[in-house]
Amino acid sequence: MRIKILLILAAATALGGCVSPPQTPVSLSTEILTNPESRVGIAMDTLPPANLQLPGVSCLLCLAVASGANSELSAHAKTLSMDEIIQLKADVVSTLKNQDRETLVVDKPLLIDKLPKTKRLGAGYSKRDFSSYAEQYQLGHMIVIDINRVGMTRPYASYILTGAAQAAVAGCVAMVDLKTNKYNWYLPIDLYLSVDGEWDESKDFPGLTNAYYQVLESLRDMVLSPLNTSPLKVAEVVSPTAK
Repeated sequence: MRIKILLILAAATALGGCVSPPQTPVSLSTEILTNPESRVGIAMDTLPPANLQLPGVSCLLCLAVASGANSELSAHAKTLSMDEIIQLKADVVSTLKNQDRETLVVDKPLLIDKLPKTKRLGAGYSKRDFSSYAEQYQLGHMIVIDINRVGMTRPYASYILTGAAQAAVAGCVAMVDLKTNKYNWYLPIDLYLSVDGEWDESKDFPGLTNAYYQVLESLRDMVLSPLNTSPLKVAEVVSPTAK
């Protein structure tokens, strides 16, 4: 089975939900990574459940038609494991720990959409204000994992099917300067994997399911590879309100 991977940077969603204009990628700051005094937290936004997305469906009747035609795939998408994505934060911590640094976890989900909005900061800055974490945890920067779409997708134009089903994951990973809300790293994520040939094999959709786990592995590699570089000083943080 041949798997095709498509990474679309221009379509990625900016951290905090801003899509116009999209935030362009920002390379990971080597100055922060090489500074022994840098204190960096690691946190993850609340994850959405795995599901089936039907992009292009533009009316209630269209949605009814598309949903009915894809009911089995939709039900299967909801059963997909999220464990590998949940593990991603710990994998980031482990990657840094393997560079002889202490580990860090901001334990409670961030709820990015609940953070105050920043004003007039422009491109290269977060649309949400993370500055409260600087004083609360004595951090200078925070790596933020924001995954906002997981599962399967099947494109439509109104009620007309335009493509085969694909595995998909989207969002972004960023390092935010907690004093200025500037991005010192911004990695947009929009990954799709499709299966050549017949994908609608059975109710278990083995080809698409395999593609789903391959795209999660691609996500993991995409996030961790830039971090395998110079050591970084990290502090252990556990939210006082976490249970």
